[in-house]
Amino acid sequence: MGLGVTYAIAQVKMMEILKGPEMIHLYENLVECFKTSNCWMFAFMKRFNLSQTEKSFKLSNILNMDETPVWFDMAGNFTIDQTGKRTIHICRTENEKNRFTVILTCTADGTKFLLICIFKGKKLSRNERDLIPSGVIVWFQQNSWMDSNLMIDYVDYINESRTDSESKSPMMMIYVSFKGYLEESVKKKFHENGIDLAVIPGGLTSVCQLLDVAINKPFKDNLRKEWHLWMVNGDAGETSAGNLRHARLSDVCGWVKRSWNNIPDKVIIQSFKTCKISNSLNELIKYKFEMKSDKKNEEELKIDMHDLQASYEEITLENDPFFEIELNLTIYNDNEFVYSDESSLNNDK
Repeated sequence: MGLGVTYAIAQVKMMEILKGPEMIHLYENLVECFKTSNCWMFAFMKRFNLSQTEKSFKLSNILNMDETPVWFDMAGNFTIDQTGKRTIHICRTENEKNRFTVILTCTADGTKFLLICIFKGKKLSRNERDLIPSGVIVWFQQNSWMDSNLMIDYVDYINESRTDSESKSPMMMIYVSFKGYLEESVKKKFHENGIDLAVIPGGLTSVCQLLDVAINKPFKDNLRKEWHLWMVNGDAGETSAGNLRHARLSDVCGWVKRSWNNIPDKVIIQSFKTCKISNSLNELIKYKFEMKSDKKNEEELKIDMHDLQASYEEITLENDPFFEIELNLTIYNDNEFVYSDESSLNNDK
């Protein structure tokens, strides 16, 4: 195992070789006039039968995870009533201050993983155990959110969800830089299961966290609709004192499941494109690199690179027009997403 050899490393090494006394004796001082350009790099690799090896990820193995809070009461802050009324009372179960957390996970090919609901407490009550709908995983935590211990369980869940073929392929997990996600024990667990981490820097959630950018809003809208239907149908019921009953955990799990299932796969696929994590495989741009050898070589060397997309994007945050983010070079080949650090593939300026 050694250091990865990039184009930049090879070019720097070549300049060091040219500075050696033997090279100066044979070719004089070539450092000033020799350009380690991309043309030279491709020709050098072709001459010595070298190729670039990259780590690729199938679209089904590019995952995004996010946790979002959900309240038991979702009455909202508006209603329709007669014009001129000053005070309008909205019916609710007086449980609007209590919340739980939903963990959403999806992949670049539109696949939705099973939901995870994290409630405050220790375990389900006896009368709720058989009522939780299938397709929903229920966990408990004292603050009803994800911590480092639950993150380790989450890695096990992701690993168990992988098929035999997927377990042999590289996988990448994208999430925000929350403290509980960055514990050494969590990162070690991901590494042991062959999952690479792509952590979104602080302040860039609204740019790169696709679940926040495109999914959470329609998901929450679906949840509010589920709550209102539950209230209108009288499913809340009343206590002996005449108050509306709080929603049961099995009720809210049903809301969450239906809300998640109603998110179209196309929306998820498009959200990955919007955040520049993946792109449409039928929108490939063909780049052709033509390179000519120097005058000493009689043959003209041409290298055609087809079926590639070298995508370079520059994003400027609206809040700070001087802060720019340069996304890494991405190449899409067949049904795979290829991540490359070789920014030098761009033509020399």
